[in-house]
Amino acid sequence: MTGDIIPVLPRTGAPLRLSPAQRALYLVEQLHPGTSMHNVPVAVRFDGPLDVPRLEAAIGRIVARHEALRTTFADAAQRLTPVAVKLPVASGDSDTLVRQWVREPFDLETGPLLRTRLIRSAPERHTLFVVMHQLITDGPSIHLFFDELADAYDGRNDLPRLTVQLVDHAAWQNGRLPAAEDLLWWRERLADVPTVLRLPTDRPRPRLAGTQGANHVRTLPAAVMTPALSLAQQLRVTPFVLALTTYAALLARSSGVPKVLVGVPVSTRDRAELEAVIGFFVTTLPILVDTTGDPGFGELAQRVQSELLDALEHQDVPFDRLVAELAPDRDPGHAPLVQAFFSFEPEPIAAPRLTGTTATVVDCPPDDAKVDIDVTIFRATGDDFRLTITYRTDLFDESTIALLAGRFEHLLAWAATNPAVPLSASPALADLTPPAPHVPRPPTSAGRADSTVEREVAGIWQDVLGLDEVGPHDNFFDLGGTSFALTAVQGRLRELTGTTPPLVTLLEFPTVAALAQHLSGSDDPAPVRSAERSATGRDRLRQRRRAAVRTRDE
Repeated sequence: MTGDIIPVLPRTGAPLRLSPAQRALYLVEQLHPGTSMHNVPVAVRFDGPLDVPRLEAAIGRIVARHEALRTTFADAAQRLTPVAVKLPVASGDSDTLVRQWVREPFDLETGPLLRTRLIRSAPERHTLFVVMHQLITDGPSIHLFFDELADAYDGRNDLPRLTVQLVDHAAWQNGRLPAAEDLLWWRERLADVPTVLRLPTDRPRPRLAGTQGANHVRTLPAAVMTPALSLAQQLRVTPFVLALTTYAALLARSSGVPKVLVGVPVSTRDRAELEAVIGFFVTTLPILVDTTGDPGFGELAQRVQSELLDALEHQDVPFDRLVAELAPDRDPGHAPLVQAFFSFEPEPIAAPRLTGTTATVVDCPPDDAKVDIDVTIFRATGDDFRLTITYRTDLFDESTIALLAGRFEHLLAWAATNPAVPLSASPALADLTPPAPHVPRPPTSAGRADSTVEREVAGIWQDVLGLDEVGPHDNFFDLGGTSFALTAVQGRLRELTGTTPPLVTLLEFPTVAALAQHLSGSDDPAPVRSAERSATGRDRLRQRRRAAVRTRDE
């Protein structure tokens, strides 16, 4: 492991490595290009006289100060790129324009990955729209941006020089290998936990996961949240834990299983030199929530807090490594390991201010879906909070999600006065019906791939995975492959065929035979789903895969 000092890299113009969290996010972008799922937008209405040239210059100073805002991404690397800051001014309906701009994808290769636009609705009413790509920002970065914007707009220029930037931290993280005891803890803790959350959906899960989504927004009023926040104090848990407990209890009851995994973002800003840096300093942790034994809400909340604290002790294992280590069945119909995300901010998403104006944050979440269901809660005003549920529209109807949001509010209100009563007694959970047992689809009959193509695919896998032998029915992921390693396979296939197969196709056809058959142009390719493999074959292949992972670590 490297020392505690984050070294500063030489700025030579050469491509720089991604952090583990950036690498995982970049891969998702390659799997689903051209979406807005990782857009981080904020819209602010300013009432009062606004000096537009001064505002544009203030944005330029922020971009000059923070390298992340001048970074682009190509070929799994990041590069610092000159950026000409412009603040175009548009006229029209601000709501319509903001909704349109939120959906615009970024070009990771050409950038820039920060866009700022201004809408003039009246001489003294403007809406500033700011959107960054997730690869270069996080929650604290939004606050930093608007704090520095206010200072720069006022002409203050006394901020200390940043000693490190996002690319330095990424290189430092890559040099810190996960501790063996951390890997062991995750393996043991999640050994028997389902890695597919089977919620009752309005439509069957499609073979390929879609990114088309929608948002359901609901206000959690102070009448509900004030008693809930008081309960958190009584239980000595954080508001985040209280809200996560509510969400997980609904997921467990809806899915009919006592143990569920929820993905939560955790800040990696654990260094003083990172506090003032705009960038993506986040990792995702799969938090296990165990409702076994029908506990009371208070008891479950304390379980969740204990679990979260334990997970934070072992957070140095990157999420993509957890996915590889825990060997969940790869299915292009859903995200690996966790399909439900949760985040909670005790403060508003931003606190903008510009001298001489009154600022109002305008809600504008992107509606493309990263996972099946993603819940975000942040404080609006006072003790009113805003609940946003982003969901896949190929799985859920809006009415189903609205019902879930209502149950969330009712369970939270009930828990505030009944923390010791078993969860099963809550009216919010009483009539939830788990889905029918999952029945794997029988394998589709398929023709035979061209033997030459099959040999070439097997050879590519052997080279990429460092194996001496790969059989036609071996599964890429069970052999030690990771989703990120697919990018190397994709590059080799491009050299072989002259075309670039989408990464999602490589996920859809994870065996040599299935992929070769697809590349051969079969009229009826048979994607191999994990459930179609025999138990014996799965065990044998997983043993080989784990051996390959151990070999890479030595």
